Amino acid sequence: MENPSGSEGIKKINWRQFGKHWIVVFILAIVAAFVIWGMLNASPWLKKLQNWRAARALQSQLQELYRNDKYGGKTPEETFDMFIAALEKGDVELASKYFVLEKQESWLKTLEEYKSKALLSNLTAELENNKNNWKLNNTSDETAAFTYNYVVKTPFVEELPLGNGQTQKLTHPAGEFSAEIIFNKNKFSNIWKISVL
Repeated sequence: MENPSGSEGIKKINWRQFGKHWIVVFILAIVAAFVIWGMLNASPWLKKLQNWRAARALQSQLQELYRNDKYGGKTPEETFDMFIAALEKGDVELASKYFVLEKQESWLKTLEEYKSKALLSNLTAELENNKNNWKLNNTSDETAAFTYNYVVKTPFVEELPLGNGQTQKLTHPAGEFSAEIIFNKNKFSNIWKISVL
């Protein structure tokens, strides 16, 4: 039997099926583009979320450390006396615990350097003298700052240990100077810690 159109073996194209096929391909391409765009743009957001979670975990750990911190007195003066007593015994590890948590490690290294160079007694005498001359300058529920004056009669150069075997040379000119010792209150355990010495 002959093909009425006269062409053998040529199939008729069903444009409806052809159109549906390309619509599906087009929709899949759009979905793929959105997925790729989302992955590229969600990465910074996900990183921020991870950083936020890490910061919260670190803050929680720090708060736990502050809750368990028992090294300090009920007043700044009591904390300072405890600090000096530890230095007089040569217990630099205990002395470093009277500082705020963030500074304990660096002060431990510094105090170990003072001890290794037999300078703890000089430091203790200087701190005692500072305390005898200090005046409460500024105070709040969480901070207390004491100011003291000292006189340098003859200029000199002093090499101070910083920890890790490093030192810093300080030139002290002659004159009258003032300095400050600042304490912060640990709000979790209600004890005072040395912040600036």
